[in-house]
Amino acid sequence: MKRRGFTLIELLVVISIIALLISILLPALSRSRQLGRATSCMSNLHSLGEAVHMYADANDGRFPSVGLAHGGNVDESAAWMNVMAKEYGSLGVTRCPADESPHWTQTVPGTDQRRRLSYASNYYTVGTLEAREEYNVLTRIKRPAATIFWVELAEKGDFAIADHVHPETWFASPRSLAEREVALARHLGRANYAMCDGHAESLPFEETYLINLPASSFPRIAWSHNKYDPDVAW
Repeated sequence: MKRRGFTLIELLVVISIIALLISILLPALSRSRQLGRATSCMSNLHSLGEAVHMYADANDGRFPSVGLAHGGNVDESAAWMNVMAKEYGSLGVTRCPADESPHWTQTVPGTDQRRRLSYASNYYTVGTLEAREEYNVLTRIKRPAATIFWVELAEKGDFAIADHVHPETWFASPRSLAEREVALARHLGRANYAMCDGHAESLPFEETYLINLPASSFPRIAWSHNKYDPDVAW
């Protein structure tokens, strides 16, 4: 019996079905890959959160300092990546797998510095911000589970080479100023954060920093959310 081959129409139908399946599966695979990277990033931040507690335990309760400035100035002896090296152990936990900054290999224009970290600390906890010096000590953070310590650094611009961010300066235009410093939507529209108690969360920006405009009057700011300032922290 002679075997009949595919007709052109049948072949086109098969190709169309395969193309349809690919178009359905690719977004799902892409999302799975993104979720996997987000989970790995969350694990990194959890490890860094634990490392901060170990560092504080060994240093009279104090948080680590910072030394990589957004202007390109470097104080290696103060940079948290160096002072905390014993606590976090592997440089692998300092880089998010979804971080595609060009500055891992290229210097930031106007500086001789390249990116060295995906994560940055909250400047409120450094101990040099006027009227907030006390918050360099873990036990003085009133609500550690609601106060951000680690954020994901923006991938481009001056802050791509920093090791801290400045949320105390964002109030004039919160999202536009914050996104110059923080990767606000790296993981499916959200970013990962680690709190001062060591746990990590995935949050949209507005759940970390949001001004209640109707209730605010200059110079008093009423907050819907501010997880950076330990005086507010919700």
